[in-house]
Amino acid sequence: MFHSKSLRIFFVVLLTILFVFFLRPSDEGSPYSGYFSKLNRELREKGFGKPTVILDLDRLDQNLKTLSENLPPPLNYRIVVKSLPSLDLLRYIIKFTYSKRLMVFHSGDLVMLLGDPEFSSFDILLGKPMPIRALEDVHKKTNPDKFQKIHWLVDTEARLTQYLDFAKKKNLNLSIVFEIDVGLHRGGFASKESSGTALDFIYKNQDHLRFDGFMGYEPHVASVPNLFGDKNEAIEKALLSSLARYEEFILEGKKSFPSLFEKELILNGGGSKTYRFYQKENRIVNDISVGSALVMPTDFDVITLKEHKPALFIAAPVLKKLEGTNIPFLEKLSFLFPLWNPNLQVTYFTYGGAYLAKKESPGGLFDNSLFGASTNQGILNGSRLTDLNPDDYVFFRPTQSEKVMAEMGEVMLVRNGKISGYWKCFIN
Repeated sequence: MFHSKSLRIFFVVLLTILFVFFLRPSDEGSPYSGYFSKLNRELREKGFGKPTVILDLDRLDQNLKTLSENLPPPLNYRIVVKSLPSLDLLRYIIKFTYSKRLMVFHSGDLVMLLGDPEFSSFDILLGKPMPIRALEDVHKKTNPDKFQKIHWLVDTEARLTQYLDFAKKKNLNLSIVFEIDVGLHRGGFASKESSGTALDFIYKNQDHLRFDGFMGYEPHVASVPNLFGDKNEAIEKALLSSLARYEEFILEGKKSFPSLFEKELILNGGGSKTYRFYQKENRIVNDISVGSALVMPTDFDVITLKEHKPALFIAAPVLKKLEGTNIPFLEKLSFLFPLWNPNLQVTYFTYGGAYLAKKESPGGLFDNSLFGASTNQGILNGSRLTDLNPDDYVFFRPTQSEKVMAEMGEVMLVRNGKISGYWKCFIN
């Protein structure tokens, strides 16, 4: 009887142990890949021991080559400035692509570019409709002749009226491009009828307004639902539908106001996630905007950009390495944490943290949620397989490029895994 009872207890304990064992988190840690191991050695020897944004020029070159191959003439490439906030980086891209077309999203950037002799002659299109106060501020701070070359994006008749009143007051002739809704539903003229009303407004006020084209942004097509079949085919089909809608605005405008369509207009579209589809069956759009695809933050990890390589990283030095995960007020129990979860075997404190980025290398690092995020000292946990020591670096990939570049103020250039220089960034 006793033996039978002991056996049952033994099996219950064994099953409990097995159950816990299978529920126990697996070890997700891994050391640097070869690429980041080489970067870490370079930073330990020649870096400045502070958080750094790294731009891999070899990968940037690859991405530029891929871009150029997928945007053949007569398609015009327009550089998205907000995603590439460095004059040196812009110059590098211009030299490679020969593009002299920019898309600008911030009034401060606009003032800076118009004040630079190299960029002031470029064809500049606003990427979003600007409040009238922003337009007034740009006018106040720039040369009037250069100001009148800017293509201002307009989304409503109300904004068009504001711009007209300002143009009359200052005796200007403003270039206007209409934002049209081709399926994203993020604003802009939603129908050919509303666009027609705005065209009529310009037609009657040509002393102060001139119509220079359309902008139809369509990143939604890259997220088209596709349960079965080929994803690329689904995207192409969705893009053709978007272009058909785009064409309706053009045809209606030509029909009602032919004189406004006699010159070559800006017919802007595209974006990083969709640009490569415009080389096929596109007879509508002639001006394609791309920025983030050249540096590949994680928000752009989509099937349409699988040929592009991540070129931008954040490197944060490790300040401290502690065994285990010791939580305040739970010191006596903290030894249990790594026994349960091997990814709590080590705690690292990094110089800086709370980046708008995802951990890239070593593998398996994660934020300590109990300590919380800190922009001063990041707190990361990992298994011993991460194999970091003080003065090593944790590498992150930004989710977006513009914010981290502006925050850091400069980017470190890397060529063949070696530091080759620095470029200053500007704040949007």
